[in-house]
Amino acid sequence: MAIRVLMVDDSIFVRDVLRHHLECLGCEVVAEAENTLQALDLYRTIAPDLVTLDVAVPRTGGIGALGLFRIMRNENPGVSILVVSAIAFPEIRKAFLREGALDYIIKPFESSSFEQVCKRLSTMFPELNYMMKAGTALPDAARHG
Repeated sequence: MAIRVLMVDDSIFVRDVLRHHLECLGCEVVAEAENTLQALDLYRTIAPDLVTLDVAVPRTGGIGALGLFRIMRNENPGVSILVVSAIAFPEIRKAFLREGALDYIIKPFESSSFEQVCKRLSTMFPELNYMMKAGTALPDAARHG
């Protein structure tokens, strides 16, 4: 059974890059959201195993990324949430990790970003087929996510 993923990011390009890497691991992207309210509705409807969450996703309904993160974790403490951001502020990273984020990876993506995530996902979800080889370089286009 594939790991069901909800991607939350307003960038189609970033979602495409993430989808590629997650599908290579054996995950199935079942839904995509472009803002926080859409994400919350989809989260409650599909009950994903894994969520990728952009810190800068458009805030709707008074809910920002951290608020959305907290709601999802409150409703399902076991859900894995991978935070994705172009923002490298240490205090923001620490806040998400302290509250239970699977990881916090910075855009533009590098192969090392996904190597660490792959290791964590394969540990958390043993049913995943670890298909990405360590050290495999990302295509140039992926580096600009």
